[in-house]
Amino acid sequence: MSPAEQRKHVGREDSATTAATLGIVTITLLGALLRFYGLGRRDFWFDESCTFIYVRDLLHWPEDSNLFVESTNLPYYVLLKGWSLIFGHSEAAYRSLSALLATLTIPILAHVAGILRGRRAAVICAAVVAFHPLHIHYAREARAYALWFFLLSISIYFLLRASWSARARWWMAFAAALWLTLVTHYFTAYFVPATLGAIFWAQDRRRFLRRWFVSVAAVAVLFLPYAWIAVLPAAGGGGNRWIADRDTSLLAILQSLWVMLPSADYPAHLRGLSRHSPDTLLLAPAWLAQAAAVLPIVLVALMGWAALRTRAPKQMPSTGGDSRAVHAPLLIMAVAPLLLAAVYSLIVRPNYLVGRYDLVAWPVFSIWFAVLIHDAARIAPMRGRAAAATSIVILLMACSALPVARMLALSPPPSFARNRAERLAQITDTGDLIVSLSYDRDYLQYYMDRAGACGKLVSFPSWLETQVGWVDTEADLQRLARSDVRKDLATQLERIEQTLRAGHNVWLLADSLDPSGTGPRGPINNLLLQSLRTMGYNVTVVDPQEMILAVTKPASDHPAAESPASPR
Repeated sequence: MSPAEQRKHVGREDSATTAATLGIVTITLLGALLRFYGLGRRDFWFDESCTFIYVRDLLHWPEDSNLFVESTNLPYYVLLKGWSLIFGHSEAAYRSLSALLATLTIPILAHVAGILRGRRAAVICAAVVAFHPLHIHYAREARAYALWFFLLSISIYFLLRASWSARARWWMAFAAALWLTLVTHYFTAYFVPATLGAIFWAQDRRRFLRRWFVSVAAVAVLFLPYAWIAVLPAAGGGGNRWIADRDTSLLAILQSLWVMLPSADYPAHLRGLSRHSPDTLLLAPAWLAQAAAVLPIVLVALMGWAALRTRAPKQMPSTGGDSRAVHAPLLIMAVAPLLLAAVYSLIVRPNYLVGRYDLVAWPVFSIWFAVLIHDAARIAPMRGRAAAATSIVILLMACSALPVARMLALSPPPSFARNRAERLAQITDTGDLIVSLSYDRDYLQYYMDRAGACGKLVSFPSWLETQVGWVDTEADLQRLARSDVRKDLATQLERIEQTLRAGHNVWLLADSLDPSGTGPRGPINNLLLQSLRTMGYNVTVVDPQEMILAVTKPASDHPAAESPASPR
């Protein structure tokens, strides 16, 4: 090649690199718009209100509680504490940290895809991530999942660099990132064995195995103290019982795989995304939504067939242009965590497999999906490959449009917790006692602080105050059988009596999780109500809509009133 031709070739390469960079920046900005738009339009839901409690009490945690009881997300709470000192404590302020971390994840995953398959794959990956409904959903939530995605993506990048580099510093970086990811969410444990699949990228596989074992062993040793203090006690105490019901089908594994694709049938717990959610807006006919959900599956099958028939250009030193050398490790790291979790579900639940922990596979799935599109497009003639890849991406973005539009168009009315807190602000005074008959205390605290409601908010039974975000009715019923609830009842009745004797008011908040009183928590709630009536206290309805009851001193001249809103 002559010097003139070399300069011309370098010029074309520079132009292509600049165009790809501009494309990734543009896509990232569009992704940021989808993640930041309307962050404050929806009230906090239960888990987000728990985030508020953890952040508020992070530096002065009450003596009768423990920050470690949730067993996950500690780095997120520390980060959000500093963030809230700058940006405040509104819904939008809390969620904006997740939106920022999710936006930064886009170029990281794009860079990984670029290392594997070049500039075009990087742009494709940026588009897949930026417009993926699942990632947008968690980017708009004041929880640690956006940070988890971010740290997983960084871990994948360091693993990729370490797998074909002779420098030990990449393994040190991988171990540090993996430890942070594991502390952020211990479901990362499902991902750790799967990282062994990166051995297909390694030039020296013996050295890879040696350094991988050293890195993972170091991470395990550093994680053990946190696991002993936080994870194991929480798992033994019911901290993981929210994850799945006993009748959850193992076919959920298919849904977990499906949820990685744009416009799939998302699990019902993903509010605003699932077609089964009560607050979902139907913006298109059902048949169109079904077609948009099935189309990505058909595309994956066709692209997989096409990709295996092509021989991609040599990009990484160890692949030699073999598509299988790139696809195999990505599939291992994507599917293995889900299979490991499915095996664990057979042992524990029997079915542990449902929402959230399956997210551990999403970053790798996104990279693999982009590589798949890139390689499948190579079946087209040379000049038509860019157009083929662009057409596939546009088609997938069209499939994503329905769930994304449903999510962004949602403008629900104020939550029950907000309305109840605002009503309490009207009727409570300093020194009042507010007793919540269920797990509503955590949900209410944020909105009570915002509304300026006075009084001390407590729970019955009192140990619910230390179980932030947990709903473990089974364990509470066991405590009822052991008379632990009755011992707690005596303390609660004494507190009520002291409050009334001091001239303050006592308010009862009926169980919003079980308004009829016929659910499994009915016997626990009824124990307090019946005890108050037996002692001659009046229990009257103040606000039937918000399920607020008032407890007043015993009256000797008339029988105690029975509350029509109380469980029977």
